[in-house]
Amino acid sequence: MSVWQMYDRIREADAPRQDIYQLIQPIGGFPMGKTGLSESAPIRTCTRIYEDSTIVLLSVNVVDNTLQVYWENLDSSKYYLVLAGYYELELDRAVWLPIPMCQGENVFDFGTATVHPSLQAVGERRPRPNAGDRVYRPEMDDLYITVNARTRTLELAWRNFDDLSNYILLAEQHPVEVFEPRYYYYTSEPGSTSSVAPMDDSEPGGTSSVPSPEVTTAGPGSSVNGSTPAENSVSTTEPNYSGADVEMEVGWEYEHRDEFGYRKKEVLFSLQPIYTNGWTKTGIKFNFNLMNEVTTTTGCYGYYAYFVRPNGTVLASHCLRLYPTWMNDLRSHLSGFRMRELFIPGTHDSASYKRNFNPQSQETIITKYALTQDDDIRSQLLQGVRYIDIRVGYYKTNTHQFWANHGISRMHPLQHILEQIKLYALETKEIIVVDVQEFPVGFGKGYDIHTKLIAFLQSALGEVIANPVIGWEGTLGDIWAGGKTVLLCYDHEFAARSFPHVVWRSVQQRWGNVQNVNDLEKYLFKVHHPTGFREFSYRPVADMAELTPDPWGVITDRYGGLRKMADSVNRFVTKWYFEDLGPTANVVAVDFVRGTSIVEAAIYWNLKRVPYRSINF
Repeated sequence: MSVWQMYDRIREADAPRQDIYQLIQPIGGFPMGKTGLSESAPIRTCTRIYEDSTIVLLSVNVVDNTLQVYWENLDSSKYYLVLAGYYELELDRAVWLPIPMCQGENVFDFGTATVHPSLQAVGERRPRPNAGDRVYRPEMDDLYITVNARTRTLELAWRNFDDLSNYILLAEQHPVEVFEPRYYYYTSEPGSTSSVAPMDDSEPGGTSSVPSPEVTTAGPGSSVNGSTPAENSVSTTEPNYSGADVEMEVGWEYEHRDEFGYRKKEVLFSLQPIYTNGWTKTGIKFNFNLMNEVTTTTGCYGYYAYFVRPNGTVLASHCLRLYPTWMNDLRSHLSGFRMRELFIPGTHDSASYKRNFNPQSQETIITKYALTQDDDIRSQLLQGVRYIDIRVGYYKTNTHQFWANHGISRMHPLQHILEQIKLYALETKEIIVVDVQEFPVGFGKGYDIHTKLIAFLQSALGEVIANPVIGWEGTLGDIWAGGKTVLLCYDHEFAARSFPHVVWRSVQQRWGNVQNVNDLEKYLFKVHHPTGFREFSYRPVADMAELTPDPWGVITDRYGGLRKMADSVNRFVTKWYFEDLGPTANVVAVDFVRGTSIVEAAIYWNLKRVPYRSINF
């Protein structure tokens, strides 16, 4: 029995006392794991020493008030750690950590749990249906990590950074308990230009011609010259360079543990903001290979940002994260909603991606205006996207007759796209809207090819297509109750009338068809005005929140490509939907979704909504 089957068995048995919060696979050589589970009530440290010298300790992280687990001498090839409400279930191959017993108890017993040996992927183990409400809060984070579409480098957006003496640091590890500042003193002759030359953007790996600096380190509570600064200050006493101009820079490093033991490691990027709310590029390349290692249980991965004091004390941490099962995690809250009442994050031309594509070396005039995403469908779904926008072309003589297109550009065999959707739905039971919107090649004016396409879609997705009889008036709970969770929508009146047992009425897309950020803002705010909803029906409505080049602009490359256009608006789209447009948003589809935090905005607003409440529909 797999662990997910075990979850299902527990749910079916209606045994909340056996609720499992999280599953962790210990990583060899690493003695600690963060759970991400909030624990607001006082909790005593729980420790248990087993006969084989294994030590397990459960405690609370004082920085973010989440539960964390430490272990020693634990055979990571033999055991999993299971955080549970209770431990009555008789299972094997796991160490139980029953949280309630830690509230007032000094030690805890352990049971055994069967965990399928194929679950070997490293990562945060997230809760299954009805358990995730514990880890989602209707609060905005103070920092988000996004990815620039043109350069594929990380970007940081922050808010509420009230103390401008503090720093933002970017690292690859979590948790880091404390950082160590390093002070670099540069000297130059009086009246000369700065010895720290600016880096040439065209040569990201280049070096500047500067003298070797004097380096001084200072850990928390220490200072450069032996004096002890206040907790939130740092000594800037400089060495005595007679007659020279001195500049000081601060670098950061931290203790990192790997298979070779502890060593010092430099942060990827550091910044001392000069604004309370802001945004910056980091120049750090996003590693797309990280997506080969994540699973539907992964939360944080790859990159972590920290707010720190000048002395290195960590104030808060944030991460680049996935939301692979957010709807199921919030099932108890979402089940009463209709799709029209929720904020659904989506992508425009979802199948317009190219695997292993490097825009800086492989971009052509075709790819500039054909590609709209950097991730395949599964990766988009892992990020939390739940609206998939598909355009289909028909090629009679091709081995694969149906293709996912972007206009006349043929992208991928449709079978490959549908297979990703089907497998994800089977694995996660997430509700996914698949919206077949356009038919740009090969369909003509007749109905024959549409009939053939619907038969193809039914064959490919039959195992997961939700019953259209539920209709848009039905709730998410109705959809989950049916056991199939893919809503196959089709934008053609003939199909809707002729195949009501297969396809749902399409989502209504609304386009601004604008070419700059100011016009997009005007359009979106206009349609979100209360009068803007009167023309729409009970069907979901999608804001196509991206810029649209005109044909002549494409021919002349006036706009520099869709990546440049997306980079110019995506951070503003995030801001609009976190703030003014969030309360009335339904479906929001974007280009290059990694450049936005639209999934986080959707979850934030969904947690604030209540079912069957009018939001100016």
